[in-house]
Amino acid sequence: MRKLSPRGTAFAAVLLAVASLFALPWLAATVVRGAIERDSANDRAAYATGSSPWRWHLRDSGDVVAGRVFGGGRLQQVPGGLQVRATDGSPLEIGFPLRRPADLRALATLRLDASASAAGHYALAVRPTLQAPVAHADLGNLSPEALSHPVRLDRLKWTDDTHHTVNAPGRAAMLRLVATLPAGQTLTLREASLAPPQTWLPPAATSLPDGLSAEGLLDWRDARLATSPTASFGNAVRQPPAPAWQPWAAPLLYLLLLVVVPSVRAAMKPAEADAVRPVRAGPIEALLVIAGPVWFIAGLGLSARPAAPAVVMFALGVVYALVLAIRRQLPRWRWLGAWRTAGWPLLALPVTIAIVAVAGHAPVWPVPGRALLYIAWAFVQQWLILAVVASLLARALTRPLAVLLAALTFALLHTPNSLLMQLCFVAELGWAWWYLHHRALLPVALAHASSALLLQACLAGGILRSLEVSARFLG
Repeated sequence: MRKLSPRGTAFAAVLLAVASLFALPWLAATVVRGAIERDSANDRAAYATGSSPWRWHLRDSGDVVAGRVFGGGRLQQVPGGLQVRATDGSPLEIGFPLRRPADLRALATLRLDASASAAGHYALAVRPTLQAPVAHADLGNLSPEALSHPVRLDRLKWTDDTHHTVNAPGRAAMLRLVATLPAGQTLTLREASLAPPQTWLPPAATSLPDGLSAEGLLDWRDARLATSPTASFGNAVRQPPAPAWQPWAAPLLYLLLLVVVPSVRAAMKPAEADAVRPVRAGPIEALLVIAGPVWFIAGLGLSARPAAPAVVMFALGVVYALVLAIRRQLPRWRWLGAWRTAGWPLLALPVTIAIVAVAGHAPVWPVPGRALLYIAWAFVQQWLILAVVASLLARALTRPLAVLLAALTFALLHTPNSLLMQLCFVAELGWAWWYLHHRALLPVALAHASSALLLQACLAGGILRSLEVSARFLG
């Protein structure tokens, strides 16, 4: 088979890059559509059991708002639940996280699985929106046994901060349980949920519209949920629970490949090894490195509480890259390189400034701690993509193809944030090309971090929905 000339390879890479630029939004929209339909299937399954998506299994501090108790209490984890110890006998509040507002007209019953070491005085605090005044409902003095009795929210007397009677809130954007216990006594919470009446039927599912981008689908969903929090979308059916071992199958297979493939190559005779290297070894090693991180991000594994198997997938890929680096099996790189050329990657900065000048808003800068964290994360990403993946690919592939695949990998690590995927793809095409010429990492990492901070401050919340990726982008 006739090999392409260098000019032909470059032309093919350009065509593939253009096709990829248009394919990335389609991929993002497909991922988002599937996630919305799966979430809706889970919602409908919860309603079918007499419960709702507003159900909290309370096991550690991450299961309550802010990870702590407000007021005179101290939170600690106990077997099977969370325990709050009253410190001074003043009221304490436990907030239940609400991913979206709850419809208290449809879900009018609060159920608690709780126990206490002594009788106490209890109340509820609700905000219909985060900007609305708090509505209070007094539950009275409750014995430990009475805590688990269902509470009908629509039958309670609700008051405002001045103790004037108000209508029962129809929505809840904030929901807190208020407890007053003698100092030293404890309240143990195991589960809480909002449940509908037995005769209630959820609204019929609505089909998601065709032709929308990932951001458009999320905006459309959010608009419908703002009107009807119990709405659901699509006709997906909730899959039965997987066996306990199944989520670990992928990490175990990945680990097996990370061990077996290098071992097989090391066991080859010198002549066989020379035949494999570098034509196959570089791309194979690059694939072994990046498979785990892409699985983690594009598979929506990065969430507020990521599952352990997904985290292991990500960690295995990074650890394998570190092993290659420690064994000096990666192409050499340096921090800065020649100062005359170090400024080229920073051309991304004026381009970013131009974008935010045209389509941005007044800057809202992230807090310094978050900014520093993201700068460090930018260095890690560029080391992984350029010093590891692109460099390994360039051992066996022409430079245009190595650049294209590195940029595509970088874009996939931002799935399903459609616009961000495209911006990252275009930027990394230039950064990877420059890096493979100069093998200097610091200028690219600085350009990445500076551009990202500008986008976060001036574009996020506008045409760029956010800088979040994976499942965090769906919120």
